[in-house]
Amino acid sequence: MHGKLSDKVDVFAFGVVLLELLSGRMPIDRENPKGQDSLVMWAKPILEGGNIFELLSPHIQSECDYDQIERMVLAATLCIRCSPRLRPQISLVLKLLQGNEEMRNWARQQINISEEAHFVDEEAFPTNIQSHLNLALMDIVDDSFSISSSNEGISVEDYLQGRRSCPSSFE
Repeated sequence: MHGKLSDKVDVFAFGVVLLELLSGRMPIDRENPKGQDSLVMWAKPILEGGNIFELLSPHIQSECDYDQIERMVLAATLCIRCSPRLRPQISLVLKLLQGNEEMRNWARQQINISEEAHFVDEEAFPTNIQSHLNLALMDIVDDSFSISSSNEGISVEDYLQGRRSCPSSFE
């Protein structure tokens, strides 16, 4: 998340609220054992295991509408996914919570596909910061090489270091 605000961060936060409602637990509770102090970290293995009654507050278990609980659990599970890209749009979450049967079927399918399976494409075509940097700086580096042939064979890091060490015209 890196401190940036986005719709996907809001979706994650909504998932945490759903977990609070279902479990009766606070998002962070230092009184719980290490590893269980975070509501999300505590809930994920339970959600992955499929035993939703272990997740529920005793107050809810005694008088729950299983249909509503299932929709809330499906929504929470999708909302708290690690990758923002895999989190649903809030409009889809709303439809799911309102009882839209197509959305419920879609949510079940999404949950049955593990998060790791979604990353297969990313592993097949790995990206790294260097390849993006090289592409972004291609024109800059090409222009500097056409001006001075003494820079031939220089790495992007060395080029940028040289640019940073040049005196600024603003000094």
